[in-house]
Amino acid sequence: MPDFINAFRMALGFLTVLPVPQRKEWSDLDFGWSAVFYPLVGALIGLCAGGSYRLFSAFFVKPIAAFLCLIVWILLSGGLHWDGLADCMDGFWCSAAPERRLEIMKDSRLGTYGALGVFCALTLKWLCIWNLPANKFLIFFALTGASARWAMLMLIRLPLVNPNGLAAMLRKYCPEQIVLFASPLPILLAILYGIPWGLLYLPVNVLFVFLLGWTAKKKIGGINGDVLGFSIELGEIIILLAAQVLP
Repeated sequence: MPDFINAFRMALGFLTVLPVPQRKEWSDLDFGWSAVFYPLVGALIGLCAGGSYRLFSAFFVKPIAAFLCLIVWILLSGGLHWDGLADCMDGFWCSAAPERRLEIMKDSRLGTYGALGVFCALTLKWLCIWNLPANKFLIFFALTGASARWAMLMLIRLPLVNPNGLAAMLRKYCPEQIVLFASPLPILLAILYGIPWGLLYLPVNVLFVFLLGWTAKKKIGGINGDVLGFSIELGEIIILLAAQVLP
């Protein structure tokens, strides 16, 4: 059995920049089971982002408060997933063979598609936060962070393009029922947000994440760590966009 406390520490230390004390020895089993806590960590990130928006709104007009909230959101995760978004944008949309696309994604330099993707994603998030209705705050931000990381877990069982990468390691050591084990929190947050509309956010998120997985399989033959990171950013953006039209 894994050490669940250590697994939670691994999840918190991996997905955030928070200083988390961990054991000196590395446990592959704990790392695999740490994925169960990804939605919880996402909810905590969302709560911090939503709380910062409330705080900044007391001192600044909404556009500035929304932008500062976005900065807090990015800093909490250390910009971890934005690198995956940029790499996927550079690799997916170039006219080349899958092997060449993977080489482009491994390149540390930022290309035109990657820069445009990051700019558009940042702008979309900022505008969506700015225009959130007054009733969509803490629970909504928590739902956004948790749901995006929960949907990402559904991509783990897709074909891998790198047998030795982070995605491969996570797939090897996490339980096969990882999505089921990680489901209670996103569902609970969706219920707390409000029935039936809160529950609608989850399948909408899953749909777009599956579209990303299908695109990755078509473009590069499967998934890797960059695709998983991209899926989290995509999931958050989709939920923020859906909040503009759903009650």
